[in-house]
Amino acid sequence: MQHNLKNIKTVIFDMDGVLFDTEKVYLDVWTRVCEKYGYKMTKEIYSKVIATGRENVKRVFKEEFGENIPIEEMYIEKDKELKIELDKNIPVKDGAYELITYLKNENYNLALATSASKERMQKQLNKSNFKNMFDELVCRDEVKETKPNPEIFLKAADKLGVEPKECIVIEDSLAGIKAAYKGNMIPIHVIDLKEADKEIKKYCYKSFKSLSEIKKEIFQ
Repeated sequence: MQHNLKNIKTVIFDMDGVLFDTEKVYLDVWTRVCEKYGYKMTKEIYSKVIATGRENVKRVFKEEFGENIPIEEMYIEKDKELKIELDKNIPVKDGAYELITYLKNENYNLALATSASKERMQKQLNKSNFKNMFDELVCRDEVKETKPNPEIFLKAADKLGVEPKECIVIEDSLAGIKAAYKGNMIPIHVIDLKEADKEIKKYCYKSFKSLSEIKKEIFQ
């Protein structure tokens, strides 16, 4: 994809795995819960469901582990354990605060678009320095379709009053990159749990190792 990024003044951020170093926490929690029920979670399986929403997670886990997996019970345990972990600590990704502060100072339009629930989104924002940094927020509760459907990003652009083609989207997951691409936006990939495979490279403008790298190359 060829894009001129010079005139673009809108950036939409995913939350988990981009701003917060939480995907590893979720993977650890799911690994423990699966082990308790006699299933083996792997990074590869978990990578398939990042940012896709609860119903898709259930579908994929049933495909991977069999229809009889007690997924509802496991979800209750996962939610309980995750709450404990996130009450302890919500780690912020390296370079996240610096990038957002820079963009804010340069008068960019900023939105957060996450597949997390409103409750979890607010909890994570309230416990971080990002609480009042975004012009608009969109969470799972506000959309019918989850990523890779572009609805969540299109809603963010609509709230900001900009055209989709005027938006850069920063994402760590394949589902998020595809959603931004389908929404006619400019997807930028930042590596978290998932390296940039062929599919990610096919749909993203470019993949970076960190947010600091993105700041240096794209915005300065």
